[in-house]
Amino acid sequence: MAKKNKWHILHGKTLNLFFIICSFLLTIGVLFAGTIGSSGNDIKVGDISPKRYIATKSVENRIATEKLKQEAKAQVGPLYKHDTQVRLSAEADIRDLFTEIDNAIYDMKNSANQEADALSTDENKVEPEYNYDLNISLKIPVILSENEYVSYDSLSRSEKNNLESDVIETVDEAFDQGMTDETLEKVTKEADEKLLNHGYSDEIYKMTVSITEAVLKPNLILDEDAMAAAREQKSSEVEPVMVLKDQKIVDSGEVISEEAYNILLDLGLINTGYSESTIRLVGCILIIFIAFAAVYFYIISLQKKMLDSSNASAVLFFLYLLALAIIFATKHLDSYAIIPISIFAMLVSILIKPKIAVAVNMFVCVIAAFIFNGDIYFLMYFLLTGTFSAILIQYTKKRSMILMVAVAIGVINTLTYAGISLFSVGYMSGKMIQSLYAGLEGIISVVMVIGSLPLWEGVFGINTRFTLSELANPNNELMHRLMIETPGTYHHCLIVANLAETAAYDIYANETLAKVGAFFHDIGKLENPQCYSENQYSKNIHDDLDPYISAQMIISHVENGEKLADENRLPKAIKDIIRQHHGTTLVKYFYMKSAKESEKTGEPVNEKDFRYPGPIPQSKEAAIVMLADTVEAAARSSFSKGSNSDEVRKLIDVLFKDKLDDGQLNDCRLDLKELETIKNSFMKMFNGMYHHRISYPKQEEINATRRAEAIKSRKEEQK
Repeated sequence: MAKKNKWHILHGKTLNLFFIICSFLLTIGVLFAGTIGSSGNDIKVGDISPKRYIATKSVENRIATEKLKQEAKAQVGPLYKHDTQVRLSAEADIRDLFTEIDNAIYDMKNSANQEADALSTDENKVEPEYNYDLNISLKIPVILSENEYVSYDSLSRSEKNNLESDVIETVDEAFDQGMTDETLEKVTKEADEKLLNHGYSDEIYKMTVSITEAVLKPNLILDEDAMAAAREQKSSEVEPVMVLKDQKIVDSGEVISEEAYNILLDLGLINTGYSESTIRLVGCILIIFIAFAAVYFYIISLQKKMLDSSNASAVLFFLYLLALAIIFATKHLDSYAIIPISIFAMLVSILIKPKIAVAVNMFVCVIAAFIFNGDIYFLMYFLLTGTFSAILIQYTKKRSMILMVAVAIGVINTLTYAGISLFSVGYMSGKMIQSLYAGLEGIISVVMVIGSLPLWEGVFGINTRFTLSELANPNNELMHRLMIETPGTYHHCLIVANLAETAAYDIYANETLAKVGAFFHDIGKLENPQCYSENQYSKNIHDDLDPYISAQMIISHVENGEKLADENRLPKAIKDIIRQHHGTTLVKYFYMKSAKESEKTGEPVNEKDFRYPGPIPQSKEAAIVMLADTVEAAARSSFSKGSNSDEVRKLIDVLFKDKLDDGQLNDCRLDLKELETIKNSFMKMFNGMYHHRISYPKQEEINATRRAEAIKSRKEEQK
């Protein structure tokens, strides 16, 4: 037996390792055939697109954004700053010019006077000849005519000073306006007009105009630093042009523009070389490996029981293949709203365990995000909806709840998709319509899951709550036979079922399995009902039988129960409870009776002949049925004899201890805290069934009371 168990464990570990390796390799294959493989399209700008490309996630259109930034920069006009030095230089140049003119005229006259004095005699005085063709090099590039010098020289000193002030004032006003290269001509004309208003002679006016035009220069120069800062500010205010998820980038047959090419490049939909594809593949493999490791360590740490069952491992493996097939088949869809990945979480929840379903749903969502090339919103949607689906599907154990659960999952899908859409892209009518599709997908997924359960149950021999609930129907053929042919056993099974269901519920075991297992645990007694005390209404047939034979007749109800279970195609889990509900317990009464009789003959008694064949309970549910079966008759007998609750509790403690000491609970994984909870559950049920009742008066006492009351009434009337 030990060798067989050892081989079974080794076989189970090998099978689990095979499932893990196959799942990992298949995932890599699907991933490569999906996202990684499809990203290897070798296309260039100007090529014809071989297919329609859809954005797998929201990404920035860098070229369009850069165009907008350049346009924004171009909107920044020239920014100028005043050059005050230009004005100061102009004023100084004007003063220097008039000083030079005055000095030149003075020198010219002085030379002419000296020449005239030299030529003059006492008799003939020579008048100086003033030549105003001065031909001087002025600091300002101004050329004045002889007439202009003459006109200027004819002015008095005060008039000359006023003229100088008028020119400087006119120039200052022009500089105050600010001049650029573009506005210099306009401002110069305005200055000329202002000089004309002073009423100068034509020659003086020409002179002032020449001086003014010579000194007027642009005093507004481009501020390059300010312009650069303004351009950067305008550029930073430009919102990035986004290509939204599911948006078309380029259609089949269209020319791939530089803009479209860069978007495809950013999305990883273009193969830019062997090196990059290899790096992406290595990265994906590492992440998937870590995801597999996380799920495996979760199971071996917190759900180790699942690994002990090759059946559960096989179911999980094939459900994962189903999930991969669904994801791969829908990877080209424009929207993830109608992808039924939650089917995987719901099936795992029903067929294996809700806790495992929630954990592996996270794992599958990560894998799906790679294959579908989804983004964080894709992952968020399926994590939330898958978790809710795995939990809510548990409430479908009642057929009447299926519609309510389907609608609830549909509403959750709708709200989740709508919320993610509003957060990611804002309000869009198309997204709101897709959220309704997501809700419809949730409802359809529930229907598909419930409808496919018979297939999974048939292929893998799994017993869901639906199957077990159907077996709990009192109209079941075996239950009907128990009720008619063995009413005592039937009543006993009902009480044990109630005890087992309550206890299993309190320790979070499978209460449905415990209840149904308790219903059928004694069906083997249908073969020979009179062998069992609860069905005996007269003489006990064991009084005249050898203790060994009696013990074998009692023990045989386990084997008979297995045969009936096979004939009626009861699930394996129920057959396990039938086989294990007595474990290897000793049939004490007949063992002791045989031992007493052997004292006369001196022959030894083999204890193994008086023990059930086993095995001992391998699950919590089987152990609960064993304990409920053990205490039910004893507690009922104690209450019928007038024992109180404390006495019954002590009796239950003794019975539990006896099972522990006999090693019957070694393999069922019940801890001491759970055993205490089971005791409390049993006592709660017993107190409800066998509570103290008020003693009702007998009919004779009622009649005597009536007669006494009638006599009293007549006496009152006579008075």
